[in-house]
Amino acid sequence: MRLKTFTSKTLPETMALVRERLGDDAVILSTQEIDGAVKVTAALDDEFSPELEQQARRTAAEWVTELAELLEAHRVPNGLADRLLNAAVHAGASDQEEMLVTALVSVFDFAPLRFRKAGQAKPAPLLMMGPPGAGKTATAAKLCAQARLAGQAAHLISMDTVSAGAREQVTAFAGALGVPLSFAETASHLSGVVAKIPSDRLIVIDTMGANPFVADELSALAGVVQAADALGLLVQPAGGDALEAAESALAFAEVGARLFVPTRLDAARRFGGILAAAQAAQLSIMAGGVSPSLGSGLSPLSPRGLAKLLAPHWSRQAATDDDFLPATGTFQ
Repeated sequence: MRLKTFTSKTLPETMALVRERLGDDAVILSTQEIDGAVKVTAALDDEFSPELEQQARRTAAEWVTELAELLEAHRVPNGLADRLLNAAVHAGASDQEEMLVTALVSVFDFAPLRFRKAGQAKPAPLLMMGPPGAGKTATAAKLCAQARLAGQAAHLISMDTVSAGAREQVTAFAGALGVPLSFAETASHLSGVVAKIPSDRLIVIDTMGANPFVADELSALAGVVQAADALGLLVQPAGGDALEAAESALAFAEVGARLFVPTRLDAARRFGGILAAAQAAQLSIMAGGVSPSLGSGLSPLSPRGLAKLLAPHWSRQAATDDDFLPATGTFQ
């Protein structure tokens, strides 16, 4: 039995590819919606032979073995690695990258960077949270830049009014981007600032770094999230210890983190911490910080984009805009 995977924008288009390549006798084994596209796995029964099936099984086993080695190289915790490997065994993929993509989709949730269409309800403010030095201010500025590029008005609020150079940095970012900037020192003050911002603007709130293992700091952060009725976005650098990253993410999830933006992807080589944090805290992977540039330094991570990050040598071509979901419309 020869398995092949076909992907297109819609199910009819994908089915047309199946019939064109395999004919009317093709058997549909599965259909999946991934990143706004439809993937169909099909087989041709009349080409079945024991030799081909045995070869396919040997190849799949080799791929799974290589995936196990890859996950170990990225320092992925054993329990999470086992979940990914079990998903890979049943992937029925046509190549290694497709196997990894399918495994990632089965374990992780993705909330790609998109923007609301005109007329949709006002989105919840996005509130940056994370440890000191994680890149929250830069990420907040990058989100505003993405919004501006997509034609969405944005408003930046900073609550970091005491860190050395923080006010100057965020002021410079806002000036470079041409977005309004407000400051708020307390949760009650923040609530009033948010209430005055026009409903057509994406509100991005930058906060001071918080130690995830200090209860008082987390409690204060929870009050800020509640006051702004905000959606918490964890900003955490890549490349750290996976177990430490997972414990930190769990702490921030308890006070409202729902989305995840790993930063410094360009300065790390082991990404087990990203996977461990997202899985342990059940965070939706939204985007990745890939460079210091404000205009292009934030890439919305799709499952395929994450697969290319983990195993670039498995891809037949370099990552393109099709592997990341472009920001269009207005933020949702």
